[in-house]
Formats: sequence, structure tokens, C-alpha cells
Amino acid sequence: MFAAIVLILLILANFSFSLLSSVRAYVGGESLWSKAQKDAVFHLQKYAAGRDPGELREFRANMAIPLGDHEARTEMEKSNPDLDKVRQGFIRGGNHPDDVDGMFNLYRRFKWVSFMQRAIRAWEAGDHLIIRLDQAATQLQRAIESGAPSAGSIQSVLAKISGINEELTPIENQFDDALGDASRATYRLLQGIMLAATPGLLLFGILLSLRILQQRKRTEDRVNHIAFHDDLTSLPNRLMLNRTLDQAVSRNRRAGTQLAILFMDVDRFKVINDSLGHEIGDTLLRQVADRLREHSREGDMVARMGGDEFVVLIENHDNLKHLATCAQRLVEQLGAPYTLGRRDYHVTLSIGISVFPSDGNDSQALLKAADVAMYRAKASGRNNHLFYSPSMNVDTAERLELESDLRHALERGEFLLHYQPKVEIATGLITGIEALLRWEHPLRGLISPMDFIPIAEETGLIVPIGEWVLATACARNKVWQDQGFGKLSVAVNLSARQFADPMLLPKLTRIIHESGLDPSSLELEITESVVMSHGECAVAALEKLKSIGVLIAIDDFGTGYSSLAYLKRFPIDTLKVDRSFIRDIPSDSGDKQITRAIIAMAHSLKLKVVAEGVETQDQLAFLRAQHCDSAQGYLLHRPLPEEEIAKVLKLNRPDRVARSAVLA
Repeated sequence: MFAAIVLILLILANFSFSLLSSVRAYVGGESLWSKAQKDAVFHLQKYAAGRDPGELREFRANMAIPLGDHEARTEMEKSNPDLDKVRQGFIRGGNHPDDVDGMFNLYRRFKWVSFMQRAIRAWEAGDHLIIRLDQAATQLQRAIESGAPSAGSIQSVLAKISGINEELTPIENQFDDALGDASRATYRLLQGIMLAATPGLLLFGILLSLRILQQRKRTEDRVNHIAFHDDLTSLPNRLMLNRTLDQAVSRNRRAGTQLAILFMDVDRFKVINDSLGHEIGDTLLRQVADRLREHSREGDMVARMGGDEFVVLIENHDNLKHLATCAQRLVEQLGAPYTLGRRDYHVTLSIGISVFPSDGNDSQALLKAADVAMYRAKASGRNNHLFYSPSMNVDTAERLELESDLRHALERGEFLLHYQPKVEIATGLITGIEALLRWEHPLRGLISPMDFIPIAEETGLIVPIGEWVLATACARNKVWQDQGFGKLSVAVNLSARQFADPMLLPKLTRIIHESGLDPSSLELEITESVVMSHGECAVAALEKLKSIGVLIAIDDFGTGYSSLAYLKRFPIDTLKVDRSFIRDIPSDSGDKQITRAIIAMAHSLKLKVVAEGVETQDQLAFLRAQHCDSAQGYLLHRPLPEEEIAKVLKLNRPDRVARSAVLA
């Protein structure tokens, strides 16, 4: 718009200057024409008196000016004038070359205007008289240059010249009057145009200014939105949350009322992000944000803290019971399946709740308390909510300390493996062992895997730790085989992060090669939930692992979202029935039916079946009756350190096992 205004002003100014310059050029040309005509008559009269050829030349030189103008006018009157002839005529008429185009355009475009018509008529009349004057000069020259010049004839020609000169004077005045009118009319025209254009341009400028202000306002709003909102979800960001929370705390402090912070985190988001890709992870976060907006009360602020962490600020709540209801509703609503790509995924949420002023007197204290409560909710099994209590700080400090120690445990050699035998039910022989990770802390002693494995998974430490487990288990199994303990298989659990690691196959190939173990003596256990969450990608990943000769077992089978359509496509060797189905056998008929169905289904797919958590003879008898292949559990063998498991393996011979209680 600004450029348009400037362009209009430039066009108007150019038109004005061009028009005025053209009128000025005609005024200047008329002055030259008039002076040249008078000088021509003067020199012609002197020529008649003194008969000096120089005076005749001066006459011809002065006459060239009006004759040049005559030539230019005559050419301009043609329907298709030759501009070069016009130019040459005006230049001979004494006009400046830069004025020629303007004089031509003024003549051609405005010849219909009254003042131009008057000027043209005067010009035409003057041209006729100039031609007569030129002809009279020729007669005078012939009379003077004749052998016997007659004084009477010379005087007659001079009288004619004087008459022509007298006739030219009023014509010049007519031309001057017409050009004067033209100049005044042009001035009034341009003045009118400017006066008419000024309000329009002023209004145009006002509209432009308003547009610029609106654009600036939109730009400022956009900058503020970028500064205070999350780019991925468009929710308020941490900065906006802190500002709003500070204001809310001040407001509720003055009013003596309460507010609450719901600090929530998507459970196992890193697993989804690492296994399915960051684009799928971003899609999930956007869907979580949309559900939070939909299921939060009007007036509650929903913000994204960063990563997979979200916060809901609730004011004007009734009581703690109402907060618990709101939190539980969010847990349920956000726990419904999410469509990611072409599949539905079940994702849960953990929520920590802090209340002002009981849990903190400022915004940062409230956020910290809610964060602590959220981590406590995760540690309590996820997919739930917990209110903050001061005792949680102690647990959080211990967790941070444990995480710090865990980061150095591998380099300090604090990890060790226990092994639990896998017994073939039909023979009672140990056909394999499962490697189980343990952590011998220098101060805390032996730490349960339940306490540090979740931390290792969340921090990503499970990848290097898992690599160490694989290398140690393969090397130990090779030693036992070399000691004559038979062709045992060693089972190692793969975490979700390991399964998603693009370098898993080359790492595994290197470990097997360095240990010297036959690949078929290594069994990789992958939980059903991990395999199912990868969908089609899992098939390709498992096929790559199978290509190097290792065995594949699906762990905790029956606890996830099982799909027989996928199961028959997976290149697996073994199904491990989860202990939750074995625990209540034979009292629970439902567990018996499920276990019976899993065994039958696996055998129909040519898969071996291992039952986990076998602790009673009745359970073992039931499994034997269903032709279950193998079993693990405290009834048979507990997980044992390396030295003790070696003693058990020494006794693992058919003649000794035949007399054991297992087959009793």
C-alpha cells in the first residue's frame, strides 16, 4: 500500500511536470519564433537599403526558426507523423531537444482543447504569413540582383513586407494569449487534481497506517504466542505457566482460597518415542494435549512443561475429593487408545497433585511438590494419581541418589548375574538357564531389580547394561559347555530400548563371535507388549535376529494385547506363559482353561511352551498333563549365583535326575 501511494504521487508529479514543461517549451518557442521573425524583417529591410549579402544571410538564418516550427507543425498534423522530422523541425526552430517529446505529446493529446485550438489557428495563420514573407524576400533578392534594379519595384516589395509584418503582430498576440490561457488552465487543472487527490491520499495513508498498526499488532501477538506457547501442541509453555501460576498464587493468597497443580507424565513415552519414531511421538503428544483441553474444566489452565510432561492449574475447586475425581477422570480419559499411524496404542498417565498453600507457598514449590508426587505415582505402578506428602521428598532424594550410583555401577563392576534353570517337564533335565541381572551396591548391598531396572529404562542406561548382560551370559554359557555341562541355552531379556536399538544386530553378532558361543545356544526373551507395540516393524526386527541363528522367546505371554494374526507371523521359537496364569492353578478354573488354550495354541504353531512361576506340585502335575514343554519356578530352582548354579549343572545328568523328586 505504501508503494502504491508513492507510485501514484510519482505519476501525478511526473504528469504535472511534463505538462507544465511542455507549455513552458511552447512559450519559449513562441518567443524565439517572434524574435526571429522580427529580426528577419529587420535584416531584410537593411538588405534592401544597403544591398549587403550578409544581411540577406542573417535574414535566412532568422527565417529558419519559424520555418522549422512550420515543418514540425505540418508533420504533427499527419495521422502517422514521423517523430524524427518533428524533432528536426523543432530543433531548427531553436527549441531544446529535451523539450521536443513534451511539445509533441501536448500538441497531439490536447489539440482538441479550446486553448490549443486557438494556438494552432494562430500558428497556422503565422505560418502562412511567414511563407509569404519568405516569398517576398525572394522577390526582393531578384529585384536587387537584377541588372537594372527598379526603385519602384523594390519599394513595392518592401511595402508588402511591412504589411506582412504588421499582420504578424496580432497573430503573435493571439498565440501568446492562447498559451497564457493554457498555462493558467493547466495550473488550475493540476491544482484541482491535487486538491481532489489530497483527501483520497490522506484517507489512503490513514488506512495504510491502520493496516501497519494491525500488522504490527498481529506480529506482536505472534511473537508473544511463540514466546509463551508450545510450538508442538499450542498449549501455554513453562514460561506462561510460571507467570500465570505466580498470579494465581497471589490472588488466592489474598482471598484465602486454595488452588491445585496436577503434574502429569505420559507413562513409557520414551519407549514409544524410541521404538516408533519421533514423528509418532509428536503425534501422541498432540493427541494428549487435545484430550487435556477437552476434558479439563473451563477456566482451568492446561500447559506443557516440556517433553511428555503436562500441567493443569485448577482454581475454585471444592475439596480434595473433587480434585481426586478430576485427576481420576483425566487418568481414565487419557488412558483410552490412541490412533498412531494405522494402529491403536494404549498409553497411560501418572499424575501428581499439590495444593496451595499446604504443599507450597509459591509457584516453584508447588510445581516441585506435584512433580515429586507424579514420580511417586509412577513408582506405585503408573496409570494413577497421588497427592503430595512431605514423606515423598525422602523417597525422591533416595531415587536421585540411586540413579546417580546406577550411572557408575557398570564401570565399577557392581553388576552380577544370577541364573534360574529351565527344566524340561518330561525328563526333569535342565535344558536352559535364564540370566537375571543383580546389582551389588557397595553400601546398600544387593538391590532388587524392581528398584533399579525402571530407572535404567527411563534413563537409557538399560542399553549399555543390557549389552554387558548379553556378553557376560554368552561367555559364561560357553565356559559351562566347555566344562561338559551339555548344550545348554542361556536366555537373556531384551528391554524395549534394546529392541528398538538400530545397532542391536551388529552388537549381538559381535558379542556372539567374541564369546565363541553357538548362536543357537542363546535365547532372546522379549515381552509380548514390546513386540506388539512395534507391529509390522517387529516382524522385520525378529527376522533379522533369527538370521544369525539365535532363538526367540515371547515373555509374559497373555498379559498384553495378544493377536494370533501377528503371532503366527512372528519368527519365534518359544512362548513363556506368565506366572499370573500359573499362580492360582489348580483352584482357578479360568486360569486352567487359559493356560490349557495357550499350550494347545503354541503346539499347533510348532512352538515350545515354558511355564513361569511354578511353585507347587499340583501346578507341575497340571502342566505335565497338558504336555507343557518346560517350567521355571521356586519349586524347581531359585535364581542362583554363578558358583551355585555350576554345582546344580554338574548334577544335571539323566541318571541322577531320574531319581530326583521332580519326577516323583
